[in-house]
Amino acid sequence: MATLIKSPIFRILVAYALGVMAAMTVSEAVTELGSIAREFHVFEHGQIGLVMSLPSLMVALGALLAGYIVDRAGDRIVLLCGAMVMVIGNVCVVSAPAFNLLLAGRAITGIGYVLTAVAAVTLLIRITTGKQRTMAMALWSTFVPASFLLPFLSAGLAAHFGNWRAAFIAHSSLTLILAFLALISLPRRTAEEKNQFSRTRGLRTVLKSPLPYLLGISFGADAFLQTGMISTLTPYLSRIYGVRELEVAHWNAVAMVCNGIGCLMVGALLNRGIRAVAIASAGLLLACLSGLALYTLQTGFIFSILASWVFMFGSGLLVGMWALVPVVAPSRESIGATSGLITQLTLVGVFLGPPLFIAAQNAETPYASAILVIAGLAVCLTGIPIWLRDLRYGVPAGGNAPEGGTLKGHS
Repeated sequence: MATLIKSPIFRILVAYALGVMAAMTVSEAVTELGSIAREFHVFEHGQIGLVMSLPSLMVALGALLAGYIVDRAGDRIVLLCGAMVMVIGNVCVVSAPAFNLLLAGRAITGIGYVLTAVAAVTLLIRITTGKQRTMAMALWSTFVPASFLLPFLSAGLAAHFGNWRAAFIAHSSLTLILAFLALISLPRRTAEEKNQFSRTRGLRTVLKSPLPYLLGISFGADAFLQTGMISTLTPYLSRIYGVRELEVAHWNAVAMVCNGIGCLMVGALLNRGIRAVAIASAGLLLACLSGLALYTLQTGFIFSILASWVFMFGSGLLVGMWALVPVVAPSRESIGATSGLITQLTLVGVFLGPPLFIAAQNAETPYASAILVIAGLAVCLTGIPIWLRDLRYGVPAGGNAPEGGTLKGHS
């Protein structure tokens, strides 16, 4: 058991799983929005969307500040503290007697989200090198879709207990278990690693470099589409085809699996020498065709479900470009700051997606959602300068880890 706990793969999976729990602070509410609205008598679409997206706003505002805290305190301790803050936020949510207090609890949960997510990806970068870092970053790119997978799989949990609070309690329980595993398995950083994997070292250089902004904006647009579509697809398909929401939610779980497969394929394809521009082009084409079909062609429930799966797979090919984050860093020392800036831009998209898609589905024009799909994919094109780079020669001086590096564990 001790050997398993100290193995690099176990440590990576624990850090990744806590990242999933962090992103799940957004998605844990997606299947419970209707129940929350009914209990607190809130029927304004923007307010209900805020229940879901408020935690991502905290990340969008505070990712770089969280990076500074990680630099000062260490990724391991911030990861554990962030997990505890998430649990505290959930306790505030389930005990809130009024809607405004529930939103305050969601904001606290969001603070835990940003601390946990920034610390988790910093730790992953710290304990990986070379091609295995590429795969680790591709795995990390699935943390948002994976966070939606669990709520859809457990969509009947709250209904079984007759209370939407069960979903938040379940999330807190799982977070506490993972935090314990992190406490006994994750390594502290060495003095050398403290400087090498800083989230703010080289930040000034990163802020002056255009490539991190372009990649971050591209990710933000894709995250906007992902979270916006998945947060509204269940009520949309239920209303259009008269299918029970619980059944739609379970079908949506497969869409999240498709998204994760797309993300992981990016790492594998890049390591096999497939050009990033070819992978991204395939993702854009699949997402565009399936997204437009979903919102403009009402040819049946099963066709719409299949279209959502294809869209999420294509979207996964785009967000899997997280594997390129070390490539756009101006230097090896600024990889942490680069991922911090990109995380912040990505979560702007996560914040905007649900409320805008909710507004679109309540708009007078039936094609408002299709317009959002086209607009989002157009913004994704900001990643073209990065996709076109030859990864064999595109690493900055003193930049990415050498090819063939291995996962490292530290005691």
